[in-house]
Amino acid sequence: MDPFTGKWVANLAKSERHANHQFQSATLHFEVAGTTVSLTQSGVNMSGKHESSTQTFQADGQARVVAPGIEVISTWIGTHELETIGNRGDDVLGRGTYRVSPDGRTLTASISGIDASGAAFAQVIVFDRHDGDAA
Repeated sequence: MDPFTGKWVANLAKSERHANHQFQSATLHFEVAGTTVSLTQSGVNMSGKHESSTQTFQADGQARVVAPGIEVISTWIGTHELETIGNRGDDVLGRGTYRVSPDGRTLTASISGIDASGAAFAQVIVFDRHDGDAA
């Protein structure tokens, strides 16, 4: 099985969250088929509201238009790391690097970019593999 596939739950004690990007809980669910990566994110924000979204990436290093003027490039960096970069023209809007530990028990998401208010942010969220979803 792919090392990413499965459910991951944020370990807030091990994470370094940005002051403007706090949340009560977060879960990632990865499904991988070749270069196609489906990522469902869900959780509870600081005001107690449940949020979720699903994104599908083609991790082949090719730029894909995801909105007018915005492209995303996703690339496998070995078997245990996925990098995704969002650009508007020559400007990087955001970068996410997802790295699974060699033992397959921990996923570290390093996220940086420009948020909706135009402010720069960076954070590192550590996720533990949910029991029953072995690598």
